[in-house]
Amino acid sequence: RDKPGGEASPEYVAFEKCGPNEVLVMSSTGPWESVGGDIKFLRLMQRNIAGLVTDGSVRDTDELIGYGFPVFSYSTTAKQGPAVMMPWACNDVITCGGVTVRPGDAILADQDGAVVCPGSLVEEVIKVAHEREEIEVIIKEELATNPGPPGKYYPFKPPIKVDGPLYNLLKEKKPEVLPRMI
Repeated sequence: RDKPGGEASPEYVAFEKCGPNEVLVMSSTGPWESVGGDIKFLRLMQRNIAGLVTDGSVRDTDELIGYGFPVFSYSTTAKQGPAVMMPWACNDVITCGGVTVRPGDAILADQDGAVVCPGSLVEEVIKVAHEREEIEVIIKEELATNPGPPGKYYPFKPPIKVDGPLYNLLKEKKPEVLPRMI
C-alpha cells in the first residue's frame, strides 16, 4: 500500500495527537536514518510534548535542544531524511530499539536513556526505581563514610543474602525494604 503524503502522513497525524505529558516514539528503518529535524519537530515544540524517542537519528540538534523537550535517539546525523522512511501508522504497536511499544505505554527517561513500561505497571515500576535509588544513596553514603570495595554490597537486587553486608546495612538504615529484598 502507499502511504498518505503531506499532512495525511501518519507521522504528522501522530504529531497532532501528541500533547503535554506525552512522548512520541518513532520507529526508524535504521539507526543512521534521520526521522526529522528542526522544521519537522517545531510542531512538537508547539504541541508542548514531553519528549521524543526514536531508534533512528535526528538532525539539527542545536535547534532541537532549544525546543525544550528531551530527545532520545540512536544518533545524530547531518543526513536529510531518507526516502526509505515510510511512516505507515499512528497509534499502532511498533518496535523501537528492539523493544515493543504499544499505545498507552509509559516512557520513563533521564539523561542515561529511556525505557518503555506497560501503562498498567507504571506506578509499581516508579516505586521500585525510587526504592532502588534510595538504596543506592544508602550504599554510597556508607562507602563514603567507610571506604571499601563496592562489591561488598552487590548485587543489590532480590534475593539478597540474609545477614550479609547489604542486608545488615538496610536493616539499620531502611528496614521496610527488606521483605522485598529477601
